[in-house]
Amino acid sequence: MAIQDKFREYREDVLGIKQREMAYRLGVEPAVLSNYELGKRDFPNDLLVRAKEVFGMTDEQFLAMMLGRPYGGGGRDTARLLEEAREAQARYYASFAESYGEVIEQSAELRELISFVSGQDPKTRKEMLSVTRRMLDIFKDMRLD
Repeated sequence: MAIQDKFREYREDVLGIKQREMAYRLGVEPAVLSNYELGKRDFPNDLLVRAKEVFGMTDEQFLAMMLGRPYGGGGRDTARLLEEAREAQARYYASFAESYGEVIEQSAELRELISFVSGQDPKTRKEMLSVTRRMLDIFKDMRLD
């Protein structure tokens, strides 16, 4: 399996995050990350190292990704692989909280938004966040002009 496939597998199956979230955490545009994951462009080495750091990959996971091998060397049982995925998710969420905790602490508006959105049913929450994302895209386009 090629590195771009292993990278996407780690993002989707291990971390359970969207491409857009990963792109923003890595400091690249989502379209750029999409091109890397589709194999249209080669991953820069520094981006791979940054991904390892930002997303808390173990050395074993990183090496498996770089070599295109199954995580755990194919010799681990499903329960252990699921536990490793949960641990990777926990490391990522802790890193996320550490990276953005200060912004949340300093912004009453952001805390209010999070509180309001989290109180909605899942379908409404998804619709609200979809609209918010589109608004952010419009704002970003306005800033680039």
